[in-house]
Amino acid sequence: MSHQLSTDTTPFSAPSDGEVPIKIGLTVNPWAGKQLLKSDFEEMRCYLDEVAAAGFDYAELGGCGLGVVIGGKVQRARVEELRDALADCPLRLTLHSSWHSSGRTGNLLDTGSAATQRQGLLADLQIAGAIGAEVLVYHAGVLPNLYSDGDALTTGMATERTMLRALADEAGTLGIMIAVENRAPTSAVLTRRSYGMRLDLVAEQVQAIDHPQVSMCLDVGHAYLAARYLRYDYLAAVQEVAPIVGHVHLHDNFGRMPRQPDANPYELELLGEGDLHLPPGWGTIPLADVLATPFPRDPAIIIEMRHARYYAEALATTRGLLEVRTRS
Repeated sequence: MSHQLSTDTTPFSAPSDGEVPIKIGLTVNPWAGKQLLKSDFEEMRCYLDEVAAAGFDYAELGGCGLGVVIGGKVQRARVEELRDALADCPLRLTLHSSWHSSGRTGNLLDTGSAATQRQGLLADLQIAGAIGAEVLVYHAGVLPNLYSDGDALTTGMATERTMLRALADEAGTLGIMIAVENRAPTSAVLTRRSYGMRLDLVAEQVQAIDHPQVSMCLDVGHAYLAARYLRYDYLAAVQEVAPIVGHVHLHDNFGRMPRQPDANPYELELLGEGDLHLPPGWGTIPLADVLATPFPRDPAIIIEMRHARYYAEALATTRGLLEVRTRS
């Protein structure tokens, strides 16, 4: 079966009335690591309505913490409760696949357990379909063993391609796009080897998968840290991969690697180190230049930040950056 990546290169343009097009979303997942009860879904819905009223168009739910996949299997009753909570939601939805920093879940680069990993991702895909999500985000995989060699990485990437093609066929029947996300240079990624820190390699992997339901998720903050660590030109790399970007994660940091990776998150924030997921404008990423880049696929821009109470400020900042793009 031959697959072709979309070649639609229609440039971004403002409507004739001059209004800035809004495809801005917010990550909504404050319950990760906590067992969910029905009241939590009700609380989530109240927050989604609040976010929609503020002017957001999208919300991205996190697979981790929803409590609807146990042992790699979808819990149907809990999915129905989730669907009921999301009924008539005014926001369009996307879903971030289940993933942890250990790389032990949703990791198709692990050749020894790829079949099991695939089951977890298939469950996430089924949830995405059940709630009407348009995108399922998948983190580029990491190798399971510390300090593996290049041959292991090559084999793992081939396994990941095969598995993602099969999942993408299923995604196509559900109208879902799988977006492969680039990685930050965290300790798990650095010690287990991942192609995901380099935007060009993520783009090459997506192009090699060669499926219309697979695109790239550009995580702006991850890329900024990786560019500083690997010493590549950040903006040039973003511009190079822009034609295949189908989804964007937007947040801020200072481009500084943590001197003590296991430090308390509050200490890292105080020092301005690591993958901080700050609201746009709080760090030093040249976000105006990033969003001035033409993205032919017109991806949704998901603000993936901590300090969720500042969502109105983050939305206003992002809108301002997009207004600059429409005027250029």
